[in-house]
Amino acid sequence: MDYRQNPPAPRRNPFTIASLVLGICSLVTLCTGVLPLPLGALGILFAILSYRKGRRMDSMALTGLITSCVGLVFSLIIYGAAFSMLPAMLQDPEYRDMLNRYSDSLYGESYDDLFEDAYGIDLDELFPTE
Repeated sequence: MDYRQNPPAPRRNPFTIASLVLGICSLVTLCTGVLPLPLGALGILFAILSYRKGRRMDSMALTGLITSCVGLVFSLIIYGAAFSMLPAMLQDPEYRDMLNRYSDSLYGESYDDLFEDAYGIDLDELFPTE
């Protein structure tokens, strides 16, 4: 008879698992545009919270940190590209006409009028069409 018992598996820090899950979710939800920012930030936070002084970072926490950072960087690149293209799109007369028709069908008022009501600025002065 063998009375030797296997030692119990070391218990994982729940912050490492949360960091990994949130990092993967931030990568998966890149197409939504909004979710990767909070998911990536929380993944980074949980990876930092899982770190213990005097020890190396757990591999799951490190993977969660990396995937969270990648998701956060990609979402910031997407936001930067969208905001850099916005002035050029608003100066295009075809796009502006389509935007006004779409807004008129949804809200009963053109986008130019909605923008002027909301911000008090004439959109034609801000972005003149060619």
